[in-house]
Amino acid sequence: MLLRLTATQFVRVMRSGRTNPILCGCSDSAGDPAGEFILKLLGQPKAGSCGALFEFVASRLAQHFDILVPEAAAIEITPDFAQTVADVQPQLGPAIQAGVGCNFGSRVIKPMSTWLVGRSIPEAMLADAVKIFAFDALIQNPDRRADNPNLFTQGDNIYVYDHETSFSFLFALAASPQPWNLEDQNYLQHHVFYSRLRSRELDFNEFRDRLKALTEIVLTRISTDVPKEWIHGNWERIETHLNEIRARADEFVEQVRRRLA
Repeated sequence: MLLRLTATQFVRVMRSGRTNPILCGCSDSAGDPAGEFILKLLGQPKAGSCGALFEFVASRLAQHFDILVPEAAAIEITPDFAQTVADVQPQLGPAIQAGVGCNFGSRVIKPMSTWLVGRSIPEAMLADAVKIFAFDALIQNPDRRADNPNLFTQGDNIYVYDHETSFSFLFALAASPQPWNLEDQNYLQHHVFYSRLRSRELDFNEFRDRLKALTEIVLTRISTDVPKEWIHGNWERIETHLNEIRARADEFVEQVRRRLA
């Protein structure tokens, strides 16, 4: 079940993201501290409710594919909290005021190291890198690029984050009649792992098995947990996309393999 919290302490604006997320301390329904979370504000034009839905669904799908992702939460911003932040951060005023309500948040993980541009893939991380590449092809995420990895590590573990631009097929002029076909998905050649995975013997068996297990029951569990403020008609199209690819799982995985040949 999606964690639901309330923002109670403004820490700072995170300048590194395109959506200018904010770092906040949050509390649970009993008023007890729940830790620090990075919030993508509904009031930011590059985030919004669509971005919140994409972030949440990608987070749950990552978990299904055994890809590490920071814990997701629905973070309530109250009018009083928004006014307090606007008083001390006037430039954030319009966004924080428009963000009153339910915002997407992800738990801060410490310690962590940002994935450096141009880094090679250690052998201990190769299996995870394979899953992440295939995962981004599945959710049509063009934003995990070589120059913008949107990854961090903790030991030998890779975490993924920032998925507000995923499901890019939703904005295409015409939906692909074969979403499992990756021949026209040119963004994949700019993926952070593309050059490091090319021409290698790679094992996609685990990803294929988990894709075949992405059943209606799993998708229903995800949809049931989506806050109503984030849906806006996009979930049905995402679900159709995922179902169509699951039904052609073997062909999809072969397409991923060909892109890395």
